[in-house]
Amino acid sequence: MAGSDMSEKDDFYKNPKDDAPSRADISRKHRGFLTHFFVMMLLGCGFAIICLVLVDVTNSGGKIKRRTIEMLGGEPEAPAPREPQVVERVVEKVVEVPVEKVVEKIVEVEVKPPMPSGYVSWKKVDTAELWSEIPVTTELVTEQGDTAVEERERDQSYRIEMKVKVTLPKPNKSPEKLAAINPNLPEMLNDFSALVDGAEVSPFYYYLYELKTERVQQKVTRIDQLLSRHNFYDLETVLQMKHPETGEKVLLIQGEMDVVTDGSDGDRWPELDDYISMSEFYQPFTSYGWPKLTSTPNPLLKRWERKLKGYQDEFAIPGLSVERNRYLREQIAYYKKGVDDLKGRSFLIAEADPFIVLPLSFIGRQDENGFGPAIGDYAVIIYGDKLYPALAGDAGPSWKFGEASLRVARQLDEKASPYNRPVSDLKITYLVFPGSADPKKSQPDLGAWHRKCSELLDGIGGIGGGFELHQWEDLIAKKKVDEVRVVEEAEEAGGIESDTTTSEGAAGEEAP
Repeated sequence: MAGSDMSEKDDFYKNPKDDAPSRADISRKHRGFLTHFFVMMLLGCGFAIICLVLVDVTNSGGKIKRRTIEMLGGEPEAPAPREPQVVERVVEKVVEVPVEKVVEKIVEVEVKPPMPSGYVSWKKVDTAELWSEIPVTTELVTEQGDTAVEERERDQSYRIEMKVKVTLPKPNKSPEKLAAINPNLPEMLNDFSALVDGAEVSPFYYYLYELKTERVQQKVTRIDQLLSRHNFYDLETVLQMKHPETGEKVLLIQGEMDVVTDGSDGDRWPELDDYISMSEFYQPFTSYGWPKLTSTPNPLLKRWERKLKGYQDEFAIPGLSVERNRYLREQIAYYKKGVDDLKGRSFLIAEADPFIVLPLSFIGRQDENGFGPAIGDYAVIIYGDKLYPALAGDAGPSWKFGEASLRVARQLDEKASPYNRPVSDLKITYLVFPGSADPKKSQPDLGAWHRKCSELLDGIGGIGGGFELHQWEDLIAKKKVDEVRVVEEAEEAGGIESDTTTSEGAAGEEAP
Protein backbone atom coordinates (compact mmCIF):
# COMPACT_ATOMS: atom_id res chain seq x y z
CA MET A 1 0.00 0.00 0.00
CA ALA A 2 2.79 2.26 0.85
CA GLY A 3 4.22 1.86 -2.68
CA SER A 4 1.03 2.71 -4.41
CA ASP A 5 0.57 5.66 -2.19
CA MET A 6 3.95 6.98 -3.10
CA SER A 7 3.16 6.58 -6.82
CA GLU A 8 -0.03 8.45 -6.55
CA LYS A 9 1.66 11.10 -4.54
CA ASP A 10 4.30 11.50 -7.21
CA ASP A 11 1.70 11.82 -9.89
CA PHE A 12 -0.06 14.49 -7.87
CA TYR A 13 3.00 16.56 -7.51
CA LYS A 14 4.14 16.00 -11.13
CA ASN A 15 4.18 19.02 -13.48
CA PRO A 16 2.01 18.51 -16.56
CA LYS A 17 4.67 20.11 -18.68
CA ASP A 18 6.99 17.35 -17.69
CA ASP A 19 5.01 14.87 -19.86
CA ALA A 20 5.21 17.04 -22.99
CA PRO A 21 7.92 15.95 -25.57
CA SER A 22 11.00 18.04 -25.67
CA ARG A 23 12.28 19.89 -28.78
CA ALA A 24 15.23 17.64 -28.95
CA ASP A 25 12.96 14.62 -29.16
CA ILE A 26 10.89 16.24 -31.88
CA SER A 27 14.02 17.14 -33.84
CA ARG A 28 15.36 13.60 -33.65
CA LYS A 29 12.03 12.26 -34.89
CA HIS A 30 12.06 14.60 -37.88
CA ARG A 31 15.61 13.64 -38.82
CA GLY A 32 14.81 9.95 -38.64
CA PHE A 33 11.83 10.36 -40.96
CA LEU A 34 13.80 12.32 -43.56
CA THR A 35 16.59 9.84 -43.47
CA HIS A 36 14.24 6.94 -44.15
CA PHE A 37 12.49 8.93 -46.87
CA PHE A 38 15.67 9.69 -48.77
CA VAL A 39 16.92 6.14 -48.46
CA MET A 40 13.67 4.86 -49.91
CA MET A 41 13.86 7.39 -52.75
CA LEU A 42 17.37 6.31 -53.62
CA LEU A 43 16.41 2.66 -53.60
CA GLY A 44 13.39 3.39 -55.77
CA CYS A 45 15.45 5.36 -58.26
CA GLY A 46 18.07 2.64 -58.40
CA PHE A 47 15.40 0.01 -58.99
CA ALA A 48 13.82 2.12 -61.73
CA ILE A 49 17.17 2.62 -63.41
CA ILE A 50 17.89 -1.11 -63.32
CA CYS A 51 14.49 -1.86 -64.81
CA LEU A 52 14.99 0.68 -67.57
CA VAL A 53 18.40 -0.76 -68.37
CA LEU A 54 17.00 -4.27 -68.51
CA VAL A 55 14.16 -3.13 -70.73
CA ASP A 56 16.58 -1.37 -73.05
CA VAL A 57 19.07 -4.20 -73.16
CA THR A 58 16.46 -6.89 -73.75
CA ASN A 59 14.46 -4.67 -76.14
CA SER A 60 11.21 -5.64 -74.22
CA GLY A 61 9.65 -2.17 -73.84
CA GLY A 62 7.20 -2.74 -76.68
CA LYS A 63 6.19 -6.09 -75.29
CA ILE A 64 5.41 -4.59 -71.85
CA LYS A 65 3.40 -1.80 -73.41
CA ARG A 66 1.34 -4.19 -75.53
CA ARG A 67 0.79 -6.52 -72.52
CA THR A 68 -0.42 -3.62 -70.37
CA ILE A 69 -2.91 -2.47 -73.03
CA GLU A 70 -4.27 -6.00 -73.36
CA MET A 71 -4.74 -6.25 -69.55
CA LEU A 72 -6.69 -2.99 -69.50
CA GLY A 73 -8.93 -4.23 -72.37
CA GLY A 74 -7.60 -1.93 -75.06
CA GLU A 75 -6.65 -2.78 -78.60
CA PRO A 76 -2.98 -3.13 -79.38
CA GLU A 77 -1.45 -0.59 -81.67
CA ALA A 78 -0.37 -1.58 -85.08
CA PRO A 79 3.35 -2.11 -85.16
CA ALA A 80 5.11 0.99 -86.36
CA PRO A 81 7.18 0.55 -89.46
CA ARG A 82 10.71 -0.31 -88.61
CA GLU A 83 13.22 2.28 -89.49
CA PRO A 84 16.36 1.07 -91.25
CA GLN A 85 18.93 0.15 -88.74
CA VAL A 86 22.14 1.97 -89.15
CA VAL A 87 25.10 -0.22 -88.49
CA GLU A 88 28.37 1.44 -87.93
CA ARG A 89 31.49 -0.48 -88.80
CA VAL A 90 35.05 0.40 -88.31
CA VAL A 91 37.03 -0.29 -91.51
CA GLU A 92 40.73 0.25 -91.88
CA LYS A 93 41.59 2.28 -94.94
CA VAL A 94 45.18 2.51 -96.10
CA VAL A 95 45.93 5.93 -97.37
CA GLU A 96 49.27 6.54 -99.01
CA VAL A 97 50.66 9.71 -97.72
CA PRO A 98 53.47 11.05 -99.86
CA VAL A 99 56.58 11.29 -97.83
CA GLU A 100 59.10 13.79 -98.85
CA LYS A 101 62.46 12.12 -99.22
CA VAL A 102 65.21 13.99 -97.65
CA VAL A 103 68.54 13.34 -99.34
CA GLU A 104 71.58 14.36 -97.56
CA LYS A 105 74.22 15.44 -100.04
CA ILE A 106 77.75 15.32 -98.85
CA VAL A 107 80.03 17.44 -100.91
CA GLU A 108 83.66 16.65 -100.56
CA VAL A 109 85.71 19.70 -100.74
CA GLU A 110 88.96 19.03 -102.51
CA VAL A 111 91.86 19.78 -100.35
CA LYS A 112 94.36 21.40 -102.61
CA PRO A 113 97.94 20.41 -101.95
CA PRO A 114 100.27 23.21 -101.13
CA MET A 115 102.13 24.63 -104.08
CA PRO A 116 105.83 23.80 -104.22
CA SER A 117 108.21 26.56 -103.35
CA GLY A 118 111.01 25.13 -105.49
CA TYR A 119 112.07 22.32 -107.86
CA VAL A 120 110.58 18.90 -107.06
CA SER A 121 112.03 15.81 -108.74
CA TRP A 122 109.61 13.38 -110.40
CA LYS A 123 109.93 9.69 -111.12
CA LYS A 124 106.96 7.51 -111.98
CA VAL A 125 106.65 4.06 -113.56
CA ASP A 126 103.52 3.04 -115.47
CA THR A 127 102.60 -0.30 -117.09
CA ALA A 128 99.97 -0.95 -119.75
CA GLU A 129 99.18 -3.50 -122.47
CA LEU A 130 98.72 -2.66 -126.14
CA TRP A 131 96.01 -4.12 -128.37
CA SER A 132 98.70 -6.43 -129.76
CA GLU A 133 99.10 -8.06 -126.31
CA ILE A 134 102.48 -6.39 -125.79
CA PRO A 135 103.05 -5.06 -122.25
CA VAL A 136 104.59 -1.60 -122.12
CA THR A 137 106.42 -0.19 -119.10
CA THR A 138 107.19 3.51 -119.11
CA GLU A 139 109.27 5.55 -116.68
CA LEU A 140 109.04 9.30 -116.44
CA VAL A 141 112.09 10.98 -114.89
CA THR A 142 112.68 14.69 -114.44
CA GLU A 143 115.80 16.68 -113.60
CA GLN A 144 116.57 20.28 -112.85
CA GLY A 145 117.63 22.21 -115.95
CA ASP A 146 118.23 25.74 -117.17
CA THR A 147 115.63 28.34 -118.07
CA ALA A 148 112.83 27.55 -120.53
CA VAL A 149 114.47 29.75 -123.17
CA GLU A 150 117.63 27.64 -122.96
CA GLU A 151 115.98 24.22 -122.62
CA ARG A 152 113.63 24.76 -125.56
CA GLU A 153 116.64 24.81 -127.87
CA ARG A 154 118.23 21.62 -126.51
CA ASP A 155 117.09 18.31 -128.09
CA GLN A 156 118.05 16.38 -124.97
CA SER A 157 115.78 18.42 -122.72
CA TYR A 158 112.61 16.63 -123.78
CA ARG A 159 113.18 13.14 -125.20
CA ILE A 160 111.97 9.54 -125.22
CA GLU A 161 114.40 6.68 -124.75
CA MET A 162 112.85 3.37 -125.82
CA LYS A 163 114.10 -0.12 -125.15
CA VAL A 164 112.17 -3.03 -126.67
CA LYS A 165 112.89 -6.42 -125.15
CA VAL A 166 112.08 -9.45 -127.30
CA THR A 167 112.70 -13.06 -126.34
CA LEU A 168 113.46 -15.08 -129.45
CA PRO A 169 112.20 -18.69 -129.31
CA LYS A 170 114.41 -21.66 -129.93
CA PRO A 171 113.35 -24.18 -132.60
CA ASN A 172 111.60 -27.38 -131.63
CA LYS A 173 113.68 -30.34 -132.84
CA SER A 174 112.49 -33.06 -130.50
CA PRO A 175 110.22 -35.90 -131.67
CA GLU A 176 108.66 -36.00 -128.22
CA LYS A 177 107.87 -32.27 -128.14
CA LEU A 178 106.44 -32.35 -131.65
CA ALA A 179 104.34 -35.36 -130.67
CA ALA A 180 103.11 -33.38 -127.67
CA ILE A 181 101.66 -30.82 -130.10
CA ASN A 182 100.04 -33.50 -132.25
CA PRO A 183 100.09 -36.99 -130.71
CA ASN A 184 99.13 -38.54 -134.07
CA LEU A 185 102.37 -37.62 -135.83
CA PRO A 186 104.43 -40.69 -134.79
CA GLU A 187 101.66 -43.00 -136.02
CA MET A 188 100.71 -41.07 -139.16
CA LEU A 189 104.26 -41.06 -140.55
CA ASN A 190 105.90 -44.47 -140.29
CA ASP A 191 109.45 -43.10 -140.04
CA PHE A 192 108.63 -39.94 -138.09
CA SER A 193 111.14 -40.47 -135.27
CA ALA A 194 113.97 -41.39 -137.64
CA LEU A 195 113.28 -38.35 -139.82
CA VAL A 196 113.23 -35.92 -136.88
CA ASP A 197 116.24 -37.43 -135.12
CA GLY A 198 118.34 -37.02 -138.25
CA ALA A 199 116.99 -33.53 -139.06
CA GLU A 200 118.72 -30.21 -138.70
CA VAL A 201 117.17 -26.85 -138.01
CA SER A 202 116.77 -24.96 -141.26
CA PRO A 203 118.37 -21.53 -141.72
CA PHE A 204 114.93 -20.42 -142.89
CA TYR A 205 113.79 -20.58 -139.25
CA TYR A 206 116.47 -18.21 -137.99
CA TYR A 207 116.12 -15.97 -141.02
CA LEU A 208 112.40 -15.56 -140.48
CA TYR A 209 112.86 -14.48 -136.85
CA GLU A 210 115.65 -12.16 -137.91
CA LEU A 211 113.22 -10.48 -140.30
CA LYS A 212 110.60 -10.29 -137.55
CA THR A 213 113.08 -8.58 -135.24
CA GLU A 214 114.09 -6.19 -137.99
CA ARG A 215 110.46 -5.28 -138.59
CA VAL A 216 109.99 -4.55 -134.89
CA GLN A 217 112.99 -2.25 -135.04
CA GLN A 218 111.54 -0.46 -138.09
CA LYS A 219 108.19 0.12 -136.37
CA VAL A 220 109.45 0.77 -132.85
CA THR A 221 108.54 4.46 -132.99
CA ARG A 222 105.07 3.56 -134.30
CA ILE A 223 103.83 1.33 -131.55
CA ASP A 224 100.45 0.81 -133.18
CA GLN A 225 102.18 -0.96 -136.11
CA LEU A 226 104.33 -3.33 -134.09
CA LEU A 227 103.87 -7.02 -134.75
CA SER A 228 101.35 -8.52 -132.38
CA ARG A 229 102.42 -11.25 -129.99
CA HIS A 230 100.35 -13.70 -132.04
CA ASN A 231 102.07 -12.85 -135.33
CA PHE A 232 105.56 -12.70 -133.85
CA TYR A 233 105.40 -16.22 -132.42
CA ASP A 234 103.75 -17.92 -135.41
CA LEU A 235 106.52 -20.42 -136.22
CA GLU A 236 107.45 -23.35 -133.98
CA THR A 237 110.17 -24.94 -136.06
CA VAL A 238 111.56 -25.55 -139.55
CA LEU A 239 113.37 -28.88 -139.90
CA GLN A 240 115.30 -30.09 -142.94
CA MET A 241 114.71 -33.84 -143.01
CA LYS A 242 116.13 -36.50 -145.33
CA HIS A 243 114.96 -40.09 -145.29
CA PRO A 244 117.87 -42.35 -144.24
CA GLU A 245 117.13 -44.96 -146.94
CA THR A 246 115.55 -43.20 -149.92
CA GLY A 247 117.36 -39.88 -149.50
CA GLU A 248 114.13 -38.01 -150.26
CA LYS A 249 114.05 -34.48 -148.82
CA VAL A 250 111.19 -32.87 -146.96
CA LEU A 251 110.85 -29.61 -145.07
CA LEU A 252 108.81 -29.96 -141.86
CA ILE A 253 107.31 -26.64 -140.76
CA GLN A 254 105.22 -26.41 -137.58
CA GLY A 255 103.01 -23.33 -137.31
CA GLU A 256 99.51 -21.91 -137.39
CA MET A 257 97.06 -21.18 -140.21
CA ASP A 258 95.61 -17.87 -141.35
CA VAL A 259 93.23 -17.58 -144.30
CA VAL A 260 94.09 -16.23 -147.75
CA THR A 261 91.34 -15.47 -150.26
CA ASP A 262 93.42 -14.35 -153.27
CA GLY A 263 93.21 -15.57 -156.83
CA SER A 264 90.83 -15.55 -159.80
CA ASP A 265 90.31 -17.41 -163.07
CA GLY A 266 87.79 -16.42 -165.72
CA ASP A 267 88.22 -19.73 -167.53
CA ARG A 268 87.11 -21.87 -164.59
CA TRP A 269 85.11 -19.47 -162.38
CA PRO A 270 83.74 -16.48 -164.33
CA GLU A 271 82.05 -14.94 -161.29
CA LEU A 272 83.43 -14.13 -157.85
CA ASP A 273 81.71 -13.63 -154.52
CA ASP A 274 81.74 -9.97 -153.51
CA TYR A 275 82.37 -10.74 -149.84
CA ILE A 276 85.72 -12.25 -150.91
CA SER A 277 86.79 -9.88 -153.67
CA MET A 278 85.85 -6.83 -151.58
CA SER A 279 87.85 -7.90 -148.53
CA GLU A 280 90.58 -5.50 -147.43
CA PHE A 281 93.63 -7.51 -148.53
CA TYR A 282 92.21 -9.35 -151.54
CA GLN A 283 94.34 -9.65 -154.68
CA PRO A 284 93.11 -11.30 -157.92
CA PHE A 285 96.53 -12.89 -158.49
CA THR A 286 98.50 -15.77 -157.01
CA SER A 287 102.17 -16.52 -157.55
CA TYR A 288 101.16 -19.74 -159.26
CA GLY A 289 99.62 -18.96 -162.67
CA TRP A 290 99.39 -20.18 -166.28
CA PRO A 291 98.30 -18.80 -169.68
CA LYS A 292 94.56 -18.35 -170.21
CA LEU A 293 92.85 -21.09 -172.20
CA THR A 294 89.58 -19.38 -173.16
CA SER A 295 88.33 -15.92 -174.11
CA THR A 296 86.14 -15.61 -171.01
CA PRO A 297 87.33 -12.45 -169.24
CA ASN A 298 88.56 -12.44 -165.69
CA PRO A 299 85.74 -11.34 -163.33
CA LEU A 300 88.01 -8.61 -161.88
CA LEU A 301 89.18 -7.18 -165.22
CA LYS A 302 86.57 -4.42 -165.58
CA ARG A 303 87.08 -3.29 -161.99
CA TRP A 304 90.82 -2.96 -162.53
CA GLU A 305 90.38 -1.16 -165.84
CA ARG A 306 88.14 1.41 -164.13
CA LYS A 307 90.73 1.95 -161.42
CA LEU A 308 93.48 2.39 -164.02
CA LYS A 309 91.45 4.91 -166.01
CA GLY A 310 90.69 6.88 -162.86
CA TYR A 311 94.38 7.24 -162.03
CA GLN A 312 95.23 8.13 -165.63
CA ASP A 313 92.53 10.82 -165.78
CA GLU A 314 93.73 12.38 -162.54
CA PHE A 315 97.35 12.27 -163.67
CA ALA A 316 96.37 14.30 -166.76
CA ILE A 317 95.19 17.19 -164.57
CA PRO A 318 97.86 19.92 -164.54
CA GLY A 319 99.08 21.54 -161.34
CA LEU A 320 99.15 18.50 -159.05
CA SER A 321 101.80 18.30 -156.37
CA VAL A 322 105.01 16.37 -156.90
CA GLU A 323 104.03 13.87 -154.22
CA ARG A 324 100.62 13.23 -155.79
CA ASN A 325 102.09 12.78 -159.26
CA ARG A 326 104.63 10.32 -157.90
CA TYR A 327 101.86 8.32 -156.23
CA LEU A 328 99.75 8.34 -159.41
CA ARG A 329 102.65 7.11 -161.52
CA GLU A 330 103.18 4.20 -159.13
CA GLN A 331 99.51 3.25 -159.19
CA ILE A 332 99.29 3.51 -162.99
CA ALA A 333 102.29 1.20 -163.41
CA TYR A 334 100.86 -1.27 -160.89
CA TYR A 335 97.39 -1.40 -162.44
CA LYS A 336 98.76 -1.58 -166.00
CA LYS A 337 100.69 -4.72 -165.15
CA GLY A 338 97.67 -6.09 -163.30
CA VAL A 339 95.34 -5.51 -166.24
CA ASP A 340 97.80 -7.24 -168.57
CA ASP A 341 98.01 -10.24 -166.24
CA LEU A 342 94.24 -10.49 -165.89
CA LYS A 343 93.88 -10.45 -169.67
CA GLY A 344 96.50 -13.10 -170.41
CA ARG A 345 96.83 -15.36 -167.35
CA SER A 346 94.78 -17.50 -164.99
CA PHE A 347 95.44 -18.04 -161.30
CA LEU A 348 94.52 -20.29 -158.43
CA ILE A 349 91.19 -19.64 -156.71
CA ALA A 350 91.39 -19.68 -152.91
CA GLU A 351 87.75 -20.70 -152.61
CA ALA A 352 88.21 -23.80 -154.77
CA ASP A 353 91.90 -24.77 -154.83
CA PRO A 354 93.84 -26.20 -151.83
CA PHE A 355 97.15 -24.35 -151.57
CA ILE A 356 99.49 -22.89 -148.96
CA VAL A 357 101.40 -19.61 -148.82
CA LEU A 358 105.17 -19.50 -148.35
CA PRO A 359 107.07 -16.45 -147.07
CA LEU A 360 108.97 -14.57 -149.75
CA SER A 361 112.07 -15.10 -147.63
CA PHE A 362 111.81 -18.87 -148.28
CA ILE A 363 111.63 -18.58 -152.07
CA GLY A 364 114.50 -18.28 -154.54
CA ARG A 365 117.11 -19.89 -152.26
CA GLN A 366 117.47 -23.22 -154.04
CA ASP A 367 121.02 -22.46 -155.16
CA GLU A 368 122.29 -21.84 -151.64
CA ASN A 369 120.09 -24.35 -149.84
CA GLY A 370 119.06 -27.71 -151.21
CA PHE A 371 115.89 -27.63 -149.10
CA GLY A 372 114.74 -24.29 -150.48
CA PRO A 373 111.09 -24.54 -151.58
CA ALA A 374 109.60 -22.98 -154.71
CA ILE A 375 106.18 -21.96 -155.97
CA GLY A 376 104.56 -25.07 -157.42
CA ASP A 377 106.17 -27.52 -155.01
CA TYR A 378 103.80 -30.09 -153.53
CA ALA A 379 102.92 -30.09 -149.85
CA VAL A 380 100.92 -32.12 -147.33
CA ILE A 381 99.04 -30.45 -144.48
CA ILE A 382 98.60 -32.43 -141.26
CA TYR A 383 96.03 -31.42 -138.66
CA GLY A 384 94.74 -33.79 -136.02
CA ASP A 385 94.49 -37.21 -137.63
CA LYS A 386 94.00 -35.96 -141.21
CA LEU A 387 96.42 -35.45 -144.11
CA TYR A 388 95.53 -33.07 -146.95
CA PRO A 389 97.38 -32.76 -150.30
CA ALA A 390 98.15 -29.19 -151.37
CA LEU A 391 100.37 -27.01 -153.52
CA ALA A 392 102.73 -24.17 -152.61
CA GLY A 393 100.67 -21.71 -154.62
CA ASP A 394 101.39 -18.21 -153.37
CA ALA A 395 104.01 -16.06 -151.64
CA GLY A 396 103.32 -13.87 -148.63
CA PRO A 397 105.12 -11.42 -146.35
CA SER A 398 108.77 -12.28 -145.72
CA TRP A 399 108.37 -12.13 -141.93
CA LYS A 400 105.22 -14.23 -141.57
CA PHE A 401 104.45 -17.93 -141.89
CA GLY A 402 101.24 -19.91 -141.74
CA GLU A 403 98.62 -19.20 -144.41
CA ALA A 404 96.44 -21.44 -146.54
CA SER A 405 93.62 -20.99 -149.02
CA LEU A 406 90.02 -20.61 -147.96
CA ARG A 407 89.33 -24.09 -149.36
CA VAL A 408 91.77 -25.67 -146.92
CA ALA A 409 90.66 -23.49 -144.02
CA ARG A 410 87.01 -24.47 -144.44
CA GLN A 411 87.95 -28.13 -144.52
CA LEU A 412 89.56 -27.73 -141.09
CA ASP A 413 86.80 -25.50 -139.73
CA GLU A 414 83.58 -24.81 -141.62
CA LYS A 415 83.30 -21.41 -139.90
CA ALA A 416 86.58 -20.19 -141.40
CA SER A 417 86.35 -17.00 -143.45
CA PRO A 418 88.54 -14.11 -144.63
CA TYR A 419 88.10 -12.73 -141.11
CA ASN A 420 88.19 -15.92 -139.06
CA ARG A 421 91.19 -18.28 -139.01
CA PRO A 422 90.51 -22.00 -138.62
CA VAL A 423 93.37 -22.69 -136.18
CA SER A 424 95.03 -20.16 -133.88
CA ASP A 425 97.46 -22.47 -132.11
CA LEU A 426 100.70 -23.81 -133.58
CA LYS A 427 99.12 -27.18 -134.35
CA ILE A 428 99.47 -27.32 -138.13
CA THR A 429 102.26 -29.45 -139.62
CA TYR A 430 103.31 -28.56 -143.16
CA LEU A 431 105.37 -31.05 -145.15
CA VAL A 432 106.87 -29.25 -148.15
CA PHE A 433 108.74 -31.33 -150.72
CA PRO A 434 111.44 -29.11 -152.30
CA GLY A 435 112.04 -29.60 -156.00
CA SER A 436 108.76 -31.47 -156.55
CA ALA A 437 107.08 -28.84 -158.75
CA ASP A 438 105.92 -29.88 -162.21
CA PRO A 439 107.99 -28.46 -165.08
CA LYS A 440 104.98 -26.65 -166.52
CA LYS A 441 102.31 -24.81 -164.55
CA SER A 442 98.75 -25.61 -165.55
CA GLN A 443 95.18 -25.73 -164.33
CA PRO A 444 94.81 -27.60 -161.02
CA ASP A 445 94.13 -31.31 -161.37
CA LEU A 446 93.14 -32.43 -157.88
CA GLY A 447 93.36 -36.11 -158.78
CA ALA A 448 96.91 -35.66 -160.07
CA TRP A 449 97.81 -33.66 -156.96
CA HIS A 450 96.60 -36.53 -154.78
CA ARG A 451 98.66 -39.11 -156.69
CA LYS A 452 101.79 -36.95 -156.59
CA CYS A 453 101.55 -36.31 -152.84
CA SER A 454 100.97 -40.02 -152.18
CA GLU A 455 104.19 -40.84 -154.04
CA LEU A 456 106.13 -38.20 -152.12
CA LEU A 457 104.83 -39.53 -148.79
CA ASP A 458 105.88 -43.04 -149.77
CA GLY A 459 109.36 -41.67 -150.44
CA ILE A 460 109.77 -40.66 -146.78
CA GLY A 461 108.43 -43.88 -145.27
CA GLY A 462 104.71 -43.79 -146.09
CA ILE A 463 101.53 -43.29 -144.08
CA GLY A 464 100.82 -45.41 -141.02
CA GLY A 465 97.97 -47.90 -140.83
CA GLY A 466 94.52 -46.44 -140.22
CA PHE A 467 95.35 -43.13 -141.91
CA GLU A 468 94.82 -41.99 -145.48
CA LEU A 469 95.43 -38.97 -147.65
CA HIS A 470 92.34 -36.84 -148.15
CA GLN A 471 90.81 -36.77 -151.65
CA TRP A 472 89.59 -33.28 -152.58
CA GLU A 473 86.33 -32.89 -154.44
CA ASP A 474 86.56 -30.73 -157.56
CA LEU A 475 84.16 -27.92 -156.65
CA ILE A 476 84.47 -26.25 -160.04
CA ALA A 477 83.53 -29.43 -161.92
CA LYS A 478 80.70 -30.02 -159.45
CA LYS A 479 79.48 -26.48 -159.96
CA LYS A 480 79.39 -26.92 -163.74
CA VAL A 481 77.49 -30.21 -163.42
CA ASP A 482 74.97 -28.54 -161.11
CA GLU A 483 74.51 -25.67 -163.55
CA VAL A 484 73.91 -28.08 -166.44
CA ARG A 485 71.41 -30.05 -164.37
CA VAL A 486 69.51 -26.89 -163.45
CA VAL A 487 69.31 -25.89 -167.12
CA GLU A 488 68.16 -29.36 -168.15
CA GLU A 489 65.51 -29.44 -165.43
CA ALA A 490 64.28 -26.02 -166.49
CA GLU A 491 64.11 -27.09 -170.14
CA GLU A 492 62.35 -30.30 -169.21
CA ALA A 493 59.82 -28.42 -167.10
CA GLY A 494 59.27 -25.98 -169.96
CA GLY A 495 58.73 -28.83 -172.44
CA ILE A 496 56.16 -30.49 -170.21
CA GLU A 497 54.32 -27.19 -169.84
CA SER A 498 54.34 -26.70 -173.63
CA ASP A 499 53.00 -30.20 -174.24
CA THR A 500 50.27 -29.64 -171.70
CA THR A 501 49.25 -26.38 -173.33
CA THR A 502 49.15 -28.02 -176.78
CA SER A 503 47.03 -30.90 -175.59
CA GLU A 504 44.67 -28.51 -173.84
CA GLY A 505 44.40 -26.46 -177.05
CA ALA A 506 43.73 -29.54 -179.11
CA ALA A 507 41.06 -30.62 -176.72
CA GLY A 508 39.54 -27.19 -176.98
CA GLU A 509 39.38 -27.42 -180.76
CA GLU A 510 37.69 -30.79 -180.62
CA ALA A 511 35.09 -29.63 -178.17
CA PRO A 512 31.72 -28.70 -179.73
